Amino acid sequence: MGLLMKIIFLILLLSTFVFSKTINNSLLKIHANIMPKVLLLEKNIKEKIKNNTINITIAYEESNYKEMKFLEQSIKREYPNGISGYEIKIEFIDYKAFKECNTDTNILYIFPSSKENIKMLIKGYNDCNTITFASDKEYLKYDAMISIDVGKKVKPIVNLVAVKKFGIAFKPVLLSISKVFKYEE
Repeated sequence: MGLLMKIIFLILLLSTFVFSKTINNSLLKIHANIMPKVLLLEKNIKEKIKNNTINITIAYEESNYKEMKFLEQSIKREYPNGISGYEIKIEFIDYKAFKECNTDTNILYIFPSSKENIKMLIKGYNDCNTITFASDKEYLKYDAMISIDVGKKVKPIVNLVAVKKFGIAFKPVLLSISKVFKYEE
């Protein structure tokens, strides 16, 4: 019985490492709900929105395809008629296909990938004055601007250094309800 318990423990431990970068559907529903609302808290968003449409780009790898489609459907279910009078348009970018940012993108959602891919994509979109929303708060250290902290309460986490560095300004209400990300020294 002791050997069987060790094997089961090792299988559970191994599965935790293998699947550690997948995102569960409950968390994706939270992201789908919060992401467009955070975007509307940017001070200059009205000047950036074109054709009365909020443009969301979702960056993904093939391994995240199912989660990416779930996020898309969750946003559409949450906002079937758009938000605050704006339509919502969702586009996708595979990390492998990324060359330059789409200047119409208002917010970039970042699914897990390699450190190099994450850094490349965040830099490309931050340079285009796009809000970068990370699926994993770990990506804030690579200059993503927003992520979500799920604890007793669900709160946005704002990387103020990246926000200021790339010229984004949020309304004070976002900062009052958010945690502030601090880089580790």
